[in-house]
Amino acid sequence: MNRWNIGVDVTDITRFRRLNYRENRRFYTRIFTQEEIKHCLSSKDPAPNFAANFSAKEAVYKALNNFFDIKLNQIEIRRNEQGSPHVNLLLNRKETAREPRSEATQPLEIKVSLSHSTSHAIAFAVVRCSKELQETPATDQKGASK
Repeated sequence: MNRWNIGVDVTDITRFRRLNYRENRRFYTRIFTQEEIKHCLSSKDPAPNFAANFSAKEAVYKALNNFFDIKLNQIEIRRNEQGSPHVNLLLNRKETAREPRSEATQPLEIKVSLSHSTSHAIAFAVVRCSKELQETPATDQKGASK
């Protein structure tokens, strides 16, 4: 049996306009991956992209945290060739050492949608978790069961 969870987040773009990347690199590198930073900085106005990616990370976090512990910097928002967002989880080897499966039998499936206006960014995340993964006890960052 599958279990579904959703997450949503809204971010004020002004927060990222006030946090200039060059002056606040430490903040950005603690939350965003290099790939995300590169994508956001490729825009003439990176603040809306940073805000949308941040909202996506928060939405995914909210949808995933019932299944296992994860940090924002382990959630990567990438773009496919058409520019559509998708989620890449940066988990340790033990967490990712599963045999290859079809999408229908994946223990975890994540879908994300992002948008922004001139003032706010919003993201929705939907997570499908298989019973197999639900029965795995949540672990902390060191791998110890909770």
